[in-house]
Amino acid sequence: MACFHSTRNVPTLINIIEASRGTEKREGLCVHAMYLMELSERSSAIRMVHKARKNGLPFWIVGQKSSTDQIVVAFETFQQLSRVWVQPTTAISPMNSMHEDICASAERKRAAIIILPFHKHQRLDGQLETTRTDFRNVNRRVLEHAPCSVGILVDRGFGGTTQVSASNVDSVITVVFFGGPDDCKALSYGARMAEHPGINLVVIRFLLDTEVMGDIVRIDMDREEDEFLTGFKQKTTRDGPMKYEERVVRNAAETVEVLHEHSRCNLFLVGRMPEGPVPSDLNVNTECPELGPVGGLLTSSDFSTTASVLVVQQYRNQLSMHSLASLKEEDESPDKDADTS
Repeated sequence: MACFHSTRNVPTLINIIEASRGTEKREGLCVHAMYLMELSERSSAIRMVHKARKNGLPFWIVGQKSSTDQIVVAFETFQQLSRVWVQPTTAISPMNSMHEDICASAERKRAAIIILPFHKHQRLDGQLETTRTDFRNVNRRVLEHAPCSVGILVDRGFGGTTQVSASNVDSVITVVFFGGPDDCKALSYGARMAEHPGINLVVIRFLLDTEVMGDIVRIDMDREEDEFLTGFKQKTTRDGPMKYEERVVRNAAETVEVLHEHSRCNLFLVGRMPEGPVPSDLNVNTECPELGPVGGLLTSSDFSTTASVLVVQQYRNQLSMHSLASLKEEDESPDKDADTS
């Protein structure tokens, strides 16, 4: 399920979808492209939404002529030129319950991952500027309650400002790997992208120098994670589309230096909450904890790159979707963490 706020998000989103379609051997990719629209005060819109929400679902507009025609045409054109099946829809919701509609729709559609746009967009000078802080709260609540994995997309123009045809895709994607479920999910997503003939994947695994570890208690890597990495390395070749490298670092400064070496890529894929002593040493003072330490670093004004960033969170079965209804009262209360700027 790919969500967006405006036409500004669409080109990069389509290029992400194109990169995610896999090989001809796969069954194909099914995408529900959801335009997130805030419920207006117009009584007609309110009546339509209330009627639709009696069933606990958002109000969807499918194939209806509206001001979103440009968006629908973009996705329909993309579908005709690719192996991807796309259903564009519009969800009209109050901001304080929009996350409920996203999560309920994802569960109903059995989505494998929800991709959300970051609440900031890139200005002409390259800096990120807040679009609307309330969309940040939507993202944070989806991360907490999603019935599947979640990705937050920081858009810096992946593939350019227009849709790229399949034959013209030529991108380098860098996966930053420290350890943990989120990093494994990011690597798994990257491996699928590498099946696209126009994608080259570079995986950097960070290891802490043994001399620096000292009294740090070494935690053995989970066996499944170790097997996962071993299987991935077996697929890499010197001249193939997937490359794997291990970098031993002594401190946060060396970690940042390695990341700078790869700053000319087109897209960074990172786990939201990486595990291990290396990321814990970063101590990134980010204003957006929903991006995690690495995502926060790659989107900070101190890190120079034109690459988009996709921050991935592996599905956490912490909350049953059946309890979403009980969240409404909680989310309608004042948000203590809301941005007051």
